[in-house]
Amino acid sequence: MMFRQYIAGIIFILLAVPSSSQQFTYIKDLTPQKIAAFVAQAESDFNLGSVAYKRIKQTPERLSNSQVLALRRSGYDFFAFEWAIRLIEKDQHQQALLVLEQHWSHAPRSSHIRLLELLRQQQQFSYMNSVLKRFGEIEPYSTLNAMVQSKPVGEIDIDSADTLGFSVFGRQEQSMQCEHKVVLLAESLLSVERLTWLKSKYMNSSFATALPYCFSEPYYVGDLAKCEGKVKEFIRCDLQPLIGQRITKQARHLVIMTDKPGLANVRHGVMALNSKNGFELFIHELMHFTYFEDEYPVSASKANWLCATEGLKAPNLYVGENAPKGWYQSETCKFGKLPSHKPQRAVSKMEYHEIHLSNQYLGLWLKSLDKTLLAPSDYQNYLNALSVND
Repeated sequence: MMFRQYIAGIIFILLAVPSSSQQFTYIKDLTPQKIAAFVAQAESDFNLGSVAYKRIKQTPERLSNSQVLALRRSGYDFFAFEWAIRLIEKDQHQQALLVLEQHWSHAPRSSHIRLLELLRQQQQFSYMNSVLKRFGEIEPYSTLNAMVQSKPVGEIDIDSADTLGFSVFGRQEQSMQCEHKVVLLAESLLSVERLTWLKSKYMNSSFATALPYCFSEPYYVGDLAKCEGKVKEFIRCDLQPLIGQRITKQARHLVIMTDKPGLANVRHGVMALNSKNGFELFIHELMHFTYFEDEYPVSASKANWLCATEGLKAPNLYVGENAPKGWYQSETCKFGKLPSHKPQRAVSKMEYHEIHLSNQYLGLWLKSLDKTLLAPSDYQNYLNALSVND
């Protein structure tokens, strides 16, 4: 008892302050030695109103694991919650959940947000979902959680989405000032982040200065397009729920990304991607917007009509026996009636998307863009056909 009183007396001297105006030391002035002294005092004398407790509570992240654990064992709910955060930092999520069950309601909102932000940084969205369902919704993490699950756009809080830096389709739209507008649409949080990365990669590449495309920010569409796909089958999305908005009416092309499995493709001037697809495949699919054809064997059903008559069918595809000079046989029409030819002997990006785009194919792409920009795109024609049918 005498020893404890002696220690308490020493700590009191160390923590003494000259006036009430200087009662709280600024956080930046808390040295490790002062923190250790405050922890020792709070541990020896449980008191939620003490100066020592209030000061270390201001900066829990600066305490060591052993200090936090000691304070938790002394009965402080705040540091019990802090211990749960430490467990999550060590990927001990199930153990942390047991602690949260006991102390969530006693912890301040700032601690709740700190824990949820840590889960966001860890990409532990399944665990975040469990926490929010068990202890209640907290924005903007509830919106983040909804986007992970591709929830409908009507369930997304606009202010929270804005705080997170995301735009919601049909509710936050910006005009685009360029000839070749490509609108990016994402079914999930992962797809939003992936499209953001693809756009950034494109804008930092030589393609951005050579080609006339301009890309919108990615818009979250949730389950609106109802994309479906299976391994080794093309992704298919429902365009009709997307076309009534101003942003899609002004587009020349759309890009839709889903987390569902399936093969990337372009149909009706709309690119469908999987969130695992990379930049080189994105460029390959972008070339399909200007009617480049794949140089690997197309399906028999496509070859039946594509390879049935002679002539130039695409910037990189001539069908028939009498190919132009300097063209070489390709695999496109392997299952068709007539042979196919390509303008380059070497394997190109249209056969293997990971291959670097050659200057010859870039030149063909630019020529094709000059021609196609003079007429409505496939997507614009599709929109027009739908409006006529309506």
